[in-house]
Amino acid sequence: MAFQSKHSLLLMVGLIVGGSGWYFWPKQPADAAVKPAHAPVLVSMISATVKPLPITLATQGHVVPLNQVDIQAQLTGTVKSVDFHEGDFVKAGQQLFTLDDASQQAAYDRAVAAAGESKALLVKAQNDLQRGRLLKAKNYISLSDWDTLQSNLQQYQAQFKAAQQDVQTAQVNLGYTRITAPVGGKTGALNVHPGSLVQPGSTLPLVSLIQFDPIGVAFTLPENDLKPVLAAQSQGPVTVWVEDASGKPTPGTLDFIDNSVSTTSGTITLKAHFDNHQHLLWPGLFQNVKVDAGVTPDAVVLPPQAVQNGPDGHFVYVIDGHNQAQAQTITLLRVQQSLAVINGLAQGTKVVNEGANNLRPGMTVQIASNIDKAVMQP
Repeated sequence: MAFQSKHSLLLMVGLIVGGSGWYFWPKQPADAAVKPAHAPVLVSMISATVKPLPITLATQGHVVPLNQVDIQAQLTGTVKSVDFHEGDFVKAGQQLFTLDDASQQAAYDRAVAAAGESKALLVKAQNDLQRGRLLKAKNYISLSDWDTLQSNLQQYQAQFKAAQQDVQTAQVNLGYTRITAPVGGKTGALNVHPGSLVQPGSTLPLVSLIQFDPIGVAFTLPENDLKPVLAAQSQGPVTVWVEDASGKPTPGTLDFIDNSVSTTSGTITLKAHFDNHQHLLWPGLFQNVKVDAGVTPDAVVLPPQAVQNGPDGHFVYVIDGHNQAQAQTITLLRVQQSLAVINGLAQGTKVVNEGANNLRPGMTVQIASNIDKAVMQP
């Protein structure tokens, strides 16, 4: 009897423990068995649009001088004076340096004197020939003397011509002692001072001079952009835009396209010139550049976020008739005015605008006109 009571007690304890284990065992959600493997992805949709769109090519460049001159001495001499302050803006023809001209002035004076003497001899020879002509008419002069008079005239004519050339040479050398600016522009740092000995062919210029107005901007474009630029240039001047130091957009004119495309970078170099009266564009400054290259009358455009980038290039998710997203390869021509200009898509094609981060080709989508940003997170 005692054994039966003890057995009943053990059975009761086992039932209690087993029931408790069932109660605390994790339960599966009631809807787990009916949840689909791939729920529709919430996206926004947009249709590809065709519209006329200006072709604006964006790139970067640097301000470059259209004219830069290293001022050199044309003869050996000593600097007598520096006639400007380094860093000055100077005008074309303005005197920059004066060299000691004592020896050049003396050489010029000697040449002038020699030319005067030669001219006097020439005049005498002309008069002698004139008198000889009168004597020859009366047979009062021998043919030998007549020939001598003619020869003397020719000799003194040649001597006078050489003397005149010597005067011109001496005058040029004297002018070299006055060094002037060949163009207007801004001077750089001085490399010589009064008393410095200068000579032609020196590796170090007296000063460098950079033309500031007009000034240029050099930039590169991808080879694919060359065609619209050439097409625009055939219709007239091509406008190029940069921002000056004050942030103001400044227009210029394209005036140079290089004669070849770089096979290394696939780009081509171009230059434009700009009026720079206020000197706000300085050589060497980095510039954001925009080129007005005409108008595309039937550009296919999408918001930039609709264009995806994959291993094989750019693509978009096209929404088919079954509300499934299919990847379609496109060509991205450029992005401008908050629009992506593309090839490879027909007008009106419905594509995923936002929510593409959650998509894979063939997935079903649910279209929403307004999507909470939290939903857009991958």
